Amino acid sequence: MILSDTEKRALYDKYLFSQKVVIQKHSRQASQMYTYESYETTEKQMEVVEWLKWYRYAISDIVSEKRIMDGTGYFDVLQNDFYSAINAAYYGPLIQSVDFLPNCFEADVRSVPGTPEVLHLVSGRDLFGKVCIAKKVLELSHTCYQDSGTQIKTYDNHSDHTCDAYKDLELHVSGNIVAVAKRVPPKSNEDCEDRIHVYLNLHEDNKDVFEEDAIGSKMFLGSIIGLGSSGEEGSCFVYNSYGVKSHVIMIHRTLLVKHMHWYQLGEKASVCECRCTRARLPPSKYWLFEPRCGLHDIGGWYVETYGKDNKGKTVPSQRYWDGVDLTQPSERRVHPAIYLLALAYRTLDIEETKRKNQTVRDIVGGKMSEVYNWCKKLM
Repeated sequence: MILSDTEKRALYDKYLFSQKVVIQKHSRQASQMYTYESYETTEKQMEVVEWLKWYRYAISDIVSEKRIMDGTGYFDVLQNDFYSAINAAYYGPLIQSVDFLPNCFEADVRSVPGTPEVLHLVSGRDLFGKVCIAKKVLELSHTCYQDSGTQIKTYDNHSDHTCDAYKDLELHVSGNIVAVAKRVPPKSNEDCEDRIHVYLNLHEDNKDVFEEDAIGSKMFLGSIIGLGSSGEEGSCFVYNSYGVKSHVIMIHRTLLVKHMHWYQLGEKASVCECRCTRARLPPSKYWLFEPRCGLHDIGGWYVETYGKDNKGKTVPSQRYWDGVDLTQPSERRVHPAIYLLALAYRTLDIEETKRKNQTVRDIVGGKMSEVYNWCKKLM
């Protein structure tokens, strides 16, 4: 009877807590890597279904102050394990290094069209990076893709009326602009493949990468050709800075899950270098944990990166993001900036497809409504 009655259950829980000595400790220390404050241009009320409110209040109480029960009894140990599990699930693993990305993390997708921050790169509740729509656009000549010293012009990105899927993007990590990407649409009906060109920002002062004295400090990393024409299931290729085909991106889906896998070419048995997975989730009002950000509350991609250990075995691997890793001169894996910028463009493609399908449904629905009303008048 106590469990079925919410008021009696609350009184019973209060009684149990009053019988124990509770030691409160501060929540875990922040990770060493620079973390961003969530930036929201509009206020969005966090929604939650009525039957989950009590649960979220309880979770918030547990994670706000790390509690440890002072006791050695069975229920004390069980309760401590429960609190530890809740904190581990809520906060996620600590970011171990400032110079390396975690070997697995989430890329939360924007839920409000028009939000400049397309992806939020998070580990647990820590926002350590983001992929944003650039404020200015690079206008580059063809030779500039392999020679950053050629003439470059810029203009306002937000004045361009094309969809977001063809706007320039910036990758920010730990307070730095790491890389920029430009997407070139297909030139004609014969050439139906888009091209994404990625540039590494080498400017140490981290000023606007589109300023005149910062433009020359970019290094061409490579290109991705055919991402937009891959559809729900297909493949496209990555070309390195020398124009040599180096990787293949396999795009496919399983039940309620989208996949994007990166494989290195040239070996008899290609090993997955990066795996991105996006599962379809229910609305955030049904989530057990409150969303971290109101503008990124529809889920996102789970990103995993791999490498090889000294024995040649494939293992999870952290990736160096700040420039080029000089300790690995024979590194054949692509720079992680290419993974993340391509993932952002893939996200924008999915978003644009949904918008077009929604527009078609609205038009058809409107026409059907007009026909129905006309038939009612005839009758």
